[in-house]
Formats: sequence, structure tokens, C-alpha cells
Amino acid sequence: MTIDNLYIYLGTVCLIGVVVIWWAASALLKSKSNREKRLRRLKNFNSVQTTSPKVPGQPAEIDAAVEKIENRFSIISKIAFFFIFVVFGIALSFPFLNSIPAALVSIVVAVSTTVLGFAAKPVIENIIAGVVLSLSKAIRVGDTVVVDNQYGTVEDISLNHTIIKLWNWKRLIIPSNKMLSLELESFSYNDPYIWVHVEFYTSYENDLAQVRQMAIEAVEDSQHFISQDAPAFWVMDLDKDAYQCWVAGWTNSASRAWNLASDIRTGIAIRFQAAGIKAHNFQVKMAPHDGHTEHESKIHALNGS
Repeated sequence: MTIDNLYIYLGTVCLIGVVVIWWAASALLKSKSNREKRLRRLKNFNSVQTTSPKVPGQPAEIDAAVEKIENRFSIISKIAFFFIFVVFGIALSFPFLNSIPAALVSIVVAVSTTVLGFAAKPVIENIIAGVVLSLSKAIRVGDTVVVDNQYGTVEDISLNHTIIKLWNWKRLIIPSNKMLSLELESFSYNDPYIWVHVEFYTSYENDLAQVRQMAIEAVEDSQHFISQDAPAFWVMDLDKDAYQCWVAGWTNSASRAWNLASDIRTGIAIRFQAAGIKAHNFQVKMAPHDGHTEHESKIHALNGS
């Protein structure tokens, strides 16, 4: 390679490097800003509405989550720029490889492959998975989700693990590389609206029209029900000894859905007792018999169903 060609090559690589670094910095900054703005808009950071105990001097949950996002993206930026500099360092060294002994290059490559392939594999897998999760829109800090039959809110996504704050304030800690392969049910991926439904049974001896009216009233009387649409009532099956019924109503957050489901169950039970309505094997389930997850919260979103 002539001197002129060498200068052109090195100049081109440097120019591309500057453009890539600028693009990576802009993309990371925009992603971090979007996540922080979304967290600031959240009114409730819990999967169940509750008045949480406060520790003096402890930052608010949303403030703490924003701080964790800033720290995480700071680390991601350092990792990204490190790899960018490594790649472009290798690209800049290509014209000079002929002057390096082939044996030395082989030894360096062999040692690096061994270290990365065995000793550092779990760490590298976790870091890569953590970066992917951090940049992904499928799961975000503040989302209410069901993971491994556990219902809670995503509290933190680090490079090593994801922390789910469960409805009872226990923490489910999942390694990042495992989190990528898990299926999850999200209650806040696209919008906050949830169609909460309660399943119950009522004997054939009862007046079905009266049962329907009572179930709908149980939904309408809840302060967590929103009039997005009128409550719906269906007879889902005719069992041997009873009707299998569903009643459903809209609400606008996962935490309110928990309370709406409880209000519906309580309202139905109170009305049935007052009217002397018999319920064969009366029960409440928040997941239909179609393979969906039934979890501790007993909440299921029938989006579009």
C-alpha cells in the first residue's frame, strides 16, 4: 500500500469512527431520555395500590429508578465506546499487520479466544443480555408483568439481572441471560387499559337475569371501574350443576385492576348472600381455561378478546 493510499484509508476509518461514535452517543442519550420521561409520567410504581412505608431519607421509588437508569446507561455507554474503539483500532492496524510476526498474532488470538470462550463466557452473556434488555421496548422499568407465574412491577434492569418487585413487595431476581428467554405477560406494554374479568358459578335454580344484573352492579359500584364501556356478562358454559359465568369491566391500570377484581368478587358474594342465591362450587378465577397464566394477583387482561 502506497503512502497516499495509507493516508486515505486511515482518514476514511477515522471519519467513519467519528460518525459511528456520534450516532451511538445520540442513540443512547435518546433511549435514556425516553425511559426517564416515561418513568416521570407514572403515577403509581406498584402492581397493587398501597400506601408504602417510608424510610426517612430514602429517595422516592421513581427517583431511585431514574437514577438507576442513568447509572446503567453510563455503563452501557462505556462498554459501547470501548468496543467501538477496539473495532476501529483493529481496522486502523490492518495496514501494519504485515510487520507483526504471524506467530505472535496466532498466540494472541488463541489466548483471547480461550479466555472469552470459557472463563468470561457467563459474564459476557449476562452483559450482552443486559444491554439488549436495557435497549428493548418489550420490558421496561415500571412495567407491570407476570414472569414465571409471579405478578409484580419491573423495578430495575441492570447488566447482570432484572429485579421484579412482586405484589407483596418481595423481589424476584432473574439473571439477564435467563430473562431474555422467558415469556412474560405485560399489563402496560402498549396502553394501561385492562379488561378485568371474574368467573363464577351459579345454580340452575337461580334467576339468570337477576344473577346477570347483580354481577353487572358489582362492577359498576367499584370506584376502580371506568366507564370506557359498559360491563359485559357472558354465560361461558353449561356445567352439570351450574352456569359458568363471566363478568368484565374496564379499568386503566394494573394496580387498579387488582382492586377492581376484588370489588367484583366481594360485590357478587354480598349480593348473592343477601338474595339467597345458591352458587354451585362458587369460585373466582382470573385466568380462563385456555392456557393463559393463572397468577397470584388473579388478574387477567382480556385485551381484544
